[in-house]
Amino acid sequence: MKKGFAYVMVLCACGGTGDTIIDGGDSDSGTGGDVATNDVTTNDVTSNDVTTNDVVQQDAPADVAPFNPANVSGLVLWLEADIQSSITLATPDSGPQKVTKWADQTVHANHALGLSQFFGRNPSVKASAINKLPAVHFDQGVQNQTSGQMLFINDNTDLSLQWGTGDFFVAIVGDFDNNTSNATNLGVGCFFTKATFPNGFQQPPVGLYLYGNVPGSSINPGTGLIFSTSNTANDFVTTTNAYNNGNAHLFAIRRQGAKLDLYVDGASVASSTSNTVDVSAAKSQVRIGADGDANLFRLDGDIGEIMAVKGVLSTSDQTGISSYLKSKWATP
Repeated sequence: MKKGFAYVMVLCACGGTGDTIIDGGDSDSGTGGDVATNDVTTNDVTSNDVTTNDVVQQDAPADVAPFNPANVSGLVLWLEADIQSSITLATPDSGPQKVTKWADQTVHANHALGLSQFFGRNPSVKASAINKLPAVHFDQGVQNQTSGQMLFINDNTDLSLQWGTGDFFVAIVGDFDNNTSNATNLGVGCFFTKATFPNGFQQPPVGLYLYGNVPGSSINPGTGLIFSTSNTANDFVTTTNAYNNGNAHLFAIRRQGAKLDLYVDGASVASSTSNTVDVSAAKSQVRIGADGDANLFRLDGDIGEIMAVKGVLSTSDQTGISSYLKSKWATP
């Protein structure tokens, strides 16, 4: 688009006034000589035409299309709590409606399901939970009285949630407020896990997991976050920053080659060079909100969105996912 700016340039040729000639003539007695006055010739002022130089303004670049997570290569799971149609609710005999299905938005149909045989162990939907958007709410229950709440994802036929020894990335928008004095089962909250438990949950899981707070003694767990692929040294990373205060954050975990990274709000807060163990955990379910039969590592908090990528993730796509989720959910 052009915008014209007139640069005015006036050239002025100033004409002089003709001299007045006084003719003395004959000087007769008593008679004055006629005074002959030359006509005054005024030169016309010629103004040069003003030439306006067009100012050429370069057209702005074409609008850049907004980032769309659906275009990310390897996206195998996408759960969005703010899409009402993606969540199926059912009403038990009493109490609030419970989530029986949280539909995956990818072509892989990795839907998160509730425990149909134990309605009370299914989470609910909390309105205006994070940035005035709805989120799935998990209640940790009461030790030795009621269970926690959870959703699970079965291994699909395409094995899209079996990461093997390859790269993976999982991003979760959520908050939690577990009381660390309530022993490990209630003080630690499970955001996302796909792992096996040796000896019937008597040893730490082998496989992928992200917990809010760090499993510690049977009395008091440690604070912070833990991301692990096994209980072997270098196969887990932790941060001691306490996020169990009810404030929402973007939590993310990534394995790239042999490197493990734990991210909070888009920045890496802990990393390690791992042994690249196989985290397929074949036939094990992905568990969200708790583990076991909703009795272990019970999350007390909300989850607004989950994305998971299988395989190599470009830096631009990781940045795009983080920016998209932070902007949408107004996390720090």
